[in-house]
Amino acid sequence: MAPTTNGTALSRVAVWYGDSEQEARQQDLVLPTHSPISEYIGDVVDQLSDGDPITAPAGSQWTLARIGGPLKPDQSLHDARVTDGAVLELRAVKSTERYRKVTEDVIDAAAAAAAAAGRPFNVHAARQAGLAGLAFGGIAVCAAQWLLWIRSSYSWWWVLVGGIGAMVAFTGMWSASRRYESSDAATAWTVVWVAATAVVGQVIPISERTGVPGIPHVMVSAVGVAVGAICALLLTRRHLAITTALSALMAIVAVICAVAEYTNLRPSAIGAGVLIAGLIGLQNASGIAAGLARITLPRVPADGETIEVGGEIGERELQTVRIRSQRAVEMTTGLVVASAVTTAAAAVFTMDPHSYHHKIEMVIVSCVAIILTIWGRTMSDALQAFSMLAGAAVVIVGSAARLLLAWHDGWKPAVVLAVVVGSIIALVTIAVVVTPRGVNPRVARLIEIFGWMALVTVYPLAAWVTGIFAVLRDLRIG
Repeated sequence: MAPTTNGTALSRVAVWYGDSEQEARQQDLVLPTHSPISEYIGDVVDQLSDGDPITAPAGSQWTLARIGGPLKPDQSLHDARVTDGAVLELRAVKSTERYRKVTEDVIDAAAAAAAAAGRPFNVHAARQAGLAGLAFGGIAVCAAQWLLWIRSSYSWWWVLVGGIGAMVAFTGMWSASRRYESSDAATAWTVVWVAATAVVGQVIPISERTGVPGIPHVMVSAVGVAVGAICALLLTRRHLAITTALSALMAIVAVICAVAEYTNLRPSAIGAGVLIAGLIGLQNASGIAAGLARITLPRVPADGETIEVGGEIGERELQTVRIRSQRAVEMTTGLVVASAVTTAAAAVFTMDPHSYHHKIEMVIVSCVAIILTIWGRTMSDALQAFSMLAGAAVVIVGSAARLLLAWHDGWKPAVVLAVVVGSIIALVTIAVVVTPRGVNPRVARLIEIFGWMALVTVYPLAAWVTGIFAVLRDLRIG
């Protein structure tokens, strides 16, 4: 009779035993799947003995074995991955014998590490993949709506379709956030809603002179995206840093479009003005964020001055301070990222090789790259630091590309490439070599002073490129 255990899962296997004194014997047995081998190995030995007792050598114990090696007595068939129909051997092993081959141990360890490090594709992951498809699909539909609006000679019907799509996206975002309380779905619908709000730019009539969408359409679309992002933030209460960065960037784009549309300034002059605004934003991002988060900083007392200390802060007031502090941190990150992107793009547009001020613009670009590198190195937040260092790289590569496109012959391209290579080596040295070892305090102070000198140099030179000094010179008083 095959040894079985009532109420447990069973596995049908073939067990054989043979030695030099007895003939090999084999039987089909039904063994417990999840019970340790040591619990029923005695019944297996009795079943295979068939009236002729089988004795294990001294210092050994019975267990089941595969071709690769014996199984541990405290291991079950399920743990050993023994399937139905497998052929096992009844074997006597010593306590010092290896039960598994080293290769199998390594494979199991690697599999366990991969399972622990990897992210399983479960129901939640599949749902997130579907929501990501919704977000990208919504952006694609918005882009297709713009293309069809242009192909249809700017028909108002397609504007109506875009407006209906925006309302559908807003309804989905509201339902996911308020009714179903699904943060992932609300995020996906928010992406679609923000992309769909750009349709307000299609309301602006097309110029009869050009016959194509122009700067006013970009300006109104930027305002629509900024307003849509703020509405999404007020509705979902999520992604404050991203919303702050996007709203700030769209506001800057709208202002640039207004200046370009209603003035006769050169692109390099507009870029220089935006560059000044971006640097001011980088310097004052934390203060602006604290003001928007409604955090009132106490006045710093003078030497020897005493200040009155109020009563104890209650738990409710302390929780309010924590919430506002978290908002200030997130908004600071968003403003720093937006200012870094603005500064880098403005520096690239300021560099005009055909401009009368191209030498001054080269100095401006060099100083901006130095400022972004030094400031990014001193940031404690990784995202803020990466945005500034990436901005410095964009300034170097973008400015070099504009110079190479304008200067084809002579020794100038070689000089530009040499400067780019040297700048990249310097950035890598600062990021890789200097970071682990640290910087001497005196050297750090000198680097800080050098950064401030570059900043002081940028402001007047950028103002010069904007033409404001020429305007002041031409003023006639009296």
